[in-house]
Amino acid sequence: MSSESPLSPFSTLVISRPANAITHVELHRPEKRNAMNRAFWSEMVDCFNQIASDSECRVVIVSGAGKMFTAGIDLMDMASDVLQPEGDDIARTSWNLRRIISKYQETFSVIEKCPKPVVVAVHGACVGGGKREKVIHS
Repeated sequence: MSSESPLSPFSTLVISRPANAITHVELHRPEKRNAMNRAFWSEMVDCFNQIASDSECRVVIVSGAGKMFTAGIDLMDMASDVLQPEGDDIARTSWNLRRIISKYQETFSVIEKCPKPVVVAVHGACVGGGKREKVIHS
């Protein structure tokens, strides 16, 4: 994990250490109201897998940059995956949609399975998938 510097290997998250043993994960797409795009879904999994094995982290705080916690799913970015899954027939289309949804569900499951306490600091609006994070760790 990074130190107090807001530098991060992620494009949708900023990871910092505001104090000893505290890891701060900030949803960082304020220009899009922290809407959850394709990159977010995989970055949260990678981030929380790293946090789970970080012996210097004892607690995680999740917050959102800007005016709101999250606007939920970035529909413009995600529409083609969810609304037009690949498949030549209903069975293959359904199988691919299930695979996509399972992949996105892992984003929240990894937070739930995190061995560190996770506190979510919600401010402003918390729409769609953001409510799922709030419910798991409020």
